[in-house]
Amino acid sequence: MAHDLVASFYGGYEQVGLVHGRRWRIPRTAVLITVAVLVLVIFIAADVAAYENLTATVDVTAVDWVSEGTVLATTAGFALHPDQKSTLTLLCSTVCIRFDGASVSGPFTLVAFSVTYQPDQYTTVTVQAPGGAYSGVLTITLAVEAPAADGAVD
Repeated sequence: MAHDLVASFYGGYEQVGLVHGRRWRIPRTAVLITVAVLVLVIFIAADVAAYENLTATVDVTAVDWVSEGTVLATTAGFALHPDQKSTLTLLCSTVCIRFDGASVSGPFTLVAFSVTYQPDQYTTVTVQAPGGAYSGVLTITLAVEAPAADGAVD
């Protein structure tokens, strides 16, 4: 093999195997765009997961207490979770009607009914909310106790 004079004059040809190759250089713009897209995807995934896990709410805007087609009282509304039970009370302290039952408007379910007469009349109704979302008025219809056949008053 012959000696290359040009190679020894310029130097470096004999060190070709020792020189590190050029590394890949990724532009900063590409890195920033990639990071921004990844963060955006993570936020979108979190929002979708939060939306899917939302629980439905039951929003009762008002409670109408009705007897024999007449609205006795309208009380404030409330909010609760689906299938949750709530106890509502109607107070009468002057001239009161005796009730012996109640029914509630759909999609609510009547769970319990009771009346206490001393010292004031408390009519208590327990209802169960529907299993899904609801927004509207809850109507409680109270049945009037039939008078005794002999005319006696309890």
